Amino acid sequence: MGNQINMEGIVKNLSQCCLSCAECSSTTCLVSYDKRVLNKAILGEDEFVDGGLDGLNIIDTKVYDEDEVIDTIGYLLNQCKNCKLYHDEDCIINVIRSSLELILLGEYVDYEGSVFMYLNNIKDYDEKKAEKISQAYSTRRMK
Repeated sequence: MGNQINMEGIVKNLSQCCLSCAECSSTTCLVSYDKRVLNKAILGEDEFVDGGLDGLNIIDTKVYDEDEVIDTIGYLLNQCKNCKLYHDEDCIINVIRSSLELILLGEYVDYEGSVFMYLNNIKDYDEKKAEKISQAYSTRRMK
């Protein structure tokens, strides 16, 4: 497993996204799903989750903290290795970012292996949220 991904940091950020329950127990919750695939990646020492996007619950109606979701996407973008042509949809970063996009936008965004292309493309979905994600990314990048 690449040592550049901060798995503990991802868990910590994901935990702050939930508003409606104090502890993950739902099998239909996107953040709970993210924690399960993250745990599987940690235990398997593999940063790829086979079919990870297939397990996303596209009709999750749970309430999340939008600002924390945006901040966590900014965090994840800083964890991204910018693989470009070698981008893999099953990368743990891609799976978790996609689930957070479902929460935030109602759909996930095609990712082309580049943070800068992503930040440009996400404006097509919601310009205000895209600006907040860009700010979260920049703020996290400076730390």
